[in-house]
Amino acid sequence: MNHERPEIEQWLTDRGYPAAAIEKILQRLDSYDSRVNRESVFDAMAQGELDMDALIKEALGEEEKK
Repeated sequence: MNHERPEIEQWLTDRGYPAAAIEKILQRLDSYDSRVNRESVFDAMAQGELDMDALIKEALGEEEKK
């Protein structure tokens, strides 16, 4: 498995899930995490915790300096 979740993989193994089932579970978890991360960014923007315009300017400014 290529997942970076050894603790969760071990936890599932300890509970008797076979490798194929663990792979499916971890794929679903990866998908869930991806969605939650996207939602968190938009939530942070909406709450004023993340200034995306400033982040973009900073990121592009760094590229322009190279």
